[in-house]
Amino acid sequence: MPIDEHVKSGINGSELLKFRDGSVRLEVDMRCYRLSAVQKVAYKLAEKCTVVLGGVDVTSLPITFLFPPATSEAVALDVIRLFFQDLLDQELREQIAEETRPLRALLLAHAFSKTNLIRRE
Repeated sequence: MPIDEHVKSGINGSELLKFRDGSVRLEVDMRCYRLSAVQKVAYKLAEKCTVVLGGVDVTSLPITFLFPPATSEAVALDVIRLFFQDLLDQELREQIAEETRPLRALLLAHAFSKTNLIRRE
């Protein structure tokens, strides 16, 4: 299966990606991704396109990708593919950060407990 067909089949069930007038609209399942992960990946793509986030629903987030003039459909779909690859990576990073937060806080507290950050007179 070509990459663009694989990307099309993996978005919110049966919804297909359509490249029209230099843009692609889709919805991201918010049960799988955090809003902060989506925002970070959208920012990362700023050189390739403008990502417009819609209002967050309980289960979905509408997103519009606006591409520069003369962007081909193949290039646009490749950017969408990269978006989802980076989104999964970012979501996993945030999940790991959340799971390890108590341990990191303990390590930092222990490290700073042995320093004299405040002068005692």
